[in-house]
Amino acid sequence: MKKCIRIFLAILGLSVFFSTCAFASDSTSGSASSDSTPVSLSLSASDLPDGFAGTEFKKIKTDSSVTVNNKIDLLAAIKKGGVIYVDGMIDLSDGMLPEVGGGSNPALDAFVKKNSSFSTYSEYREAYAANCKVETEDSSKGPQSRYYETMHTLNTKYRDVIRLSVKSNTILIGLNDNSGFSGGCLSVSGVSNVILRNLKIVDAYDPFPHHEKNDGYNAQHDAVSIENSKNIWVDHCTFADTKSLDHVLTGGKTDEKWQTYDGLCDITKSSDNVTVSYCKFMNHSKTMLIGSSDSEQISAKNRKVTLHHNYFYNCASRLPMVRLSWIHSYNNYFDAESSAPYGNSYALGVRYNSLINSENNYYGSGIKNSYAGHSSKYGTVYSSGEADNSKSGKKSSEFKVSDGPLFEIPYKYEKIPAEQVPDFVKANAGTGTLSAK
Repeated sequence: MKKCIRIFLAILGLSVFFSTCAFASDSTSGSASSDSTPVSLSLSASDLPDGFAGTEFKKIKTDSSVTVNNKIDLLAAIKKGGVIYVDGMIDLSDGMLPEVGGGSNPALDAFVKKNSSFSTYSEYREAYAANCKVETEDSSKGPQSRYYETMHTLNTKYRDVIRLSVKSNTILIGLNDNSGFSGGCLSVSGVSNVILRNLKIVDAYDPFPHHEKNDGYNAQHDAVSIENSKNIWVDHCTFADTKSLDHVLTGGKTDEKWQTYDGLCDITKSSDNVTVSYCKFMNHSKTMLIGSSDSEQISAKNRKVTLHHNYFYNCASRLPMVRLSWIHSYNNYFDAESSAPYGNSYALGVRYNSLINSENNYYGSGIKNSYAGHSSKYGTVYSSGEADNSKSGKKSSEFKVSDGPLFEIPYKYEKIPAEQVPDFVKANAGTGTLSAK
């Protein structure tokens, strides 16, 4: 029976209001319920995560909290952990985030002058590009450019400015649809029991990308980086880039990308029991990486991730790309416009030893391939109830297809028919749908 539900909640003295219409239904433990719209969503510091993140999650004390609206107070609060409310957008770059991709400003110029032999950012960028070749592989494994050490120093010192290290037992909640962080990287590393909700996270910008062989210049800082961590819930967040992709002349003659963004939400190393739900990912290239290398010494069952009701819009690839992991993906919406800043190449990347249970997702016509894998190092997909309107469908020769679920789902969940996913997800994913007032 269709019901219209209006919920008023109190969150540690903060009022929260959310309204939605839904179909009520029951769910069953360890398997999906009959297709139905989730009954309700709420925003409370005492909420426990769903999906794999809820497995063995230890409840965080919520009897006290702090509200921050600037970087100084945020850094002080993040050292203590607990419940932190974010009021408005906080610039983590100390004013160094430029207006346009590849550009500069006085703060960034001063940073370069302080930490290198160059007087301005533009002077550094031109010199670095001029001393690279298309085949230059400029990394710590074997630096090949004249200015590798300068690039590495600037990149590391810049990372130290913009990185926000989250402690165990921390809840970060945005107070409205324009609360969160710009110009920075949230590092969730070596911790457990962390919740990020209702946060707008934009422009995890890296002004000092390194050159990779035949792939231009690539950034190294993620908007949210989850590594060696457990029981992490990322919910109702909006991730986006606002700076355009710029280009430089490598060796003074070859036009190549000057890519200043890496991942939006990467889950790597020994990370387990992670849920990313009701998030919006926009205008990005390499969006979400789960498992960074085929050579990782990790069993797929030890990195388990739930992805549900997320909206991937105008993103080129890695929605996500998966290695050595168990993924439960359901009711996600993937699409792109022809005018997107990055042309889409694929949605879900099925790579080495990945096991993916994929249910009732919707792939729009702006997606080139709904699934793509690797020609020799296969992953496996179980697909059920999906709507695939992508241009070229599944590149099924690049991965294995299973006739049944690849692993048992150990938690309760609800799903809606794939045809209902676009409208529902667009209305409910991202910040603002759970505003604290």
